[in-house]
Amino acid sequence: MAETQQTMTEFTYATGETDVIGDRFSPSVVLFWLRTSVAASDMRVMYKSPNTLLGVIPLGSSTQTIPLRNIASVDTNTKFNLGSFVWGAVFLVAGLSFLSSSALVGILFLLLAAVNLANTMSAQLDFVNQAGGRNSVKVSILEKDKLMQLAQNIQQLVFADVEGLRHQESMDMAQKQYTAQTNSVLIQQQMLDQQRKTAADVDPSPAQTE
Repeated sequence: MAETQQTMTEFTYATGETDVIGDRFSPSVVLFWLRTSVAASDMRVMYKSPNTLLGVIPLGSSTQTIPLRNIASVDTNTKFNLGSFVWGAVFLVAGLSFLSSSALVGILFLLLAAVNLANTMSAQLDFVNQAGGRNSVKVSILEKDKLMQLAQNIQQLVFADVEGLRHQESMDMAQKQYTAQTNSVLIQQQMLDQQRKTAADVDPSPAQTE
């Protein structure tokens, strides 16, 4: 799929979306030819990451879209993948045990072990919502610095959106207060007019005599 000029990713944005940023990453040290894409605008965040079997066989991809207003913070961290470590150790033991009896099977297991052990450490980007839930994107540990830079840029969009929402809420509150005050003045004026009319009906002015 063609990359957009704004973000160098395959995502496209609607007319009116601004502050578009994004980048592409390798999902792991081994699968350097695949790409995980992350992009954001002033309205939403989108990311697309490949799915794999045993950490090496591509099985399609998954795409996620998150409204920017649903994001409370953007975090990055280094992740230790226990599953990859365990599978790597299992494949390593199996490969060493099969080398003497079947070299081909042993080499295959050793390759799977190398792939999983190489993926033991990864960089992770977390989009945290107001309830504490997380949407996570994992990329190669070698691209952690680039991921952190993108995370900072997206965090700035989140802060700008929060400030915009606060400003809008403040304007809405001021408008409601003004409307309430105006209605109160109108009601008081109507009550005063009604009292004057009632007083005039009950106590009319005496007719003048010559």
